Amino acid sequence: MVLKAMAWPVALAVAAGLVAGCNGVSYTHFRPADNYRSAGADWLAKRVYTLPPGERQVEVHLAARGRTATNDKGVEFETLNVRLTIKNKGEKALTLTPADIRLLDDEGNTLTGAEAYAGRNRTGTITVAGGADATYELVFDLPPETDLSALGSVRVRWPYTYDDQTRTVTTKFLRIEEVYYYRPSYYYPYGPSPYYHDPWYYDYWYGPGWRSRFGGGYYHYW
Repeated sequence: MVLKAMAWPVALAVAAGLVAGCNGVSYTHFRPADNYRSAGADWLAKRVYTLPPGERQVEVHLAARGRTATNDKGVEFETLNVRLTIKNKGEKALTLTPADIRLLDDEGNTLTGAEAYAGRNRTGTITVAGGADATYELVFDLPPETDLSALGSVRVRWPYTYDDQTRTVTTKFLRIEEVYYYRPSYYYPYGPSPYYHDPWYYDYWYGPGWRSRFGGGYYHYW
């Protein structure tokens, strides 16, 4: 069993790590299982939804990564963090309740509830008014027996309310086994080269096909 079914208490150590910072932080990267896009160097890959179905009033961007850190008392802890960006182009407010969001592993074990942060400030119910944008970070505090490297995939099930109707979306994330960071060192006459030259062309076979450029977070530039 990877995730232990339990209600979701977020430990004070997690809050302290987010607010005050801690030493030795490392990340385990995930990408959405399908339709993913670049999310930048820190989060690598994201999934973009247009909601509600058929209306396309709100864009919701989700990216996920695992975080391993040590608090001020020397205790190591792990979290699964989801960056949630909401761009509300409609007139109605979109609302999410972090306590209702669930994290599921491959075996169907469930963690219910997450803490939500707007920057470094913890928040409760998330409400984004019409015409507004906002970004939050959802923090799932993993049980001590859970190892991020053993999570092949996770699903985040998040209900939302828009125009008095509540719907639920499930986003599946796959753990990225290898992430390469590289610095292009070769002048490319048509703009930044998508390939690695230092001083040779670098390409390799991994998974279902060749990967020689950024694709959902497998590569990014420094």
